[in-house]
Amino acid sequence: MRRNLIILLSSGLGLGFIPKAPGTFGTVLGLFLAVLAPDNIYLVLGLSVLGIWASQEAEKVFAEHDSPKIVIDEVAGYLIAAYSRHGYYLIAAFILFRILDILKPPPIRQLQKLPGGLGVMADDLAAGLATNLIIGLTAYLF
Repeated sequence: MRRNLIILLSSGLGLGFIPKAPGTFGTVLGLFLAVLAPDNIYLVLGLSVLGIWASQEAEKVFAEHDSPKIVIDEVAGYLIAAYSRHGYYLIAAFILFRILDILKPPPIRQLQKLPGGLGVMADDLAAGLATNLIIGLTAYLF
């Protein structure tokens, strides 16, 4: 039961098992949640904290550090990217978040080296924050 819950949560309701681009599918779940429950700080914080625990436990289940099956980090990261963004900004946030998550520019890349679930989550949370700031600055300037 506990193992199944860990797998269900960490894999974004099973999306992490999709063979191609599981992180992108995890981000789609984040987009769905952002539309369903916009600007819900409790959802953002709850998934971030739950994600640290679930991904730490999932690393044991999958016997792999930062397994591609773990996508709760993309879900939470995108929710940060999309926080207080609406309309077409959600799509811009989706694209920019995926770019930052895949390329992992410094210092985002270094956050992966943190131990356990914190390392799994921190880089995506930082990519989400960077995305949100870039989208906000761009919206302000243009």
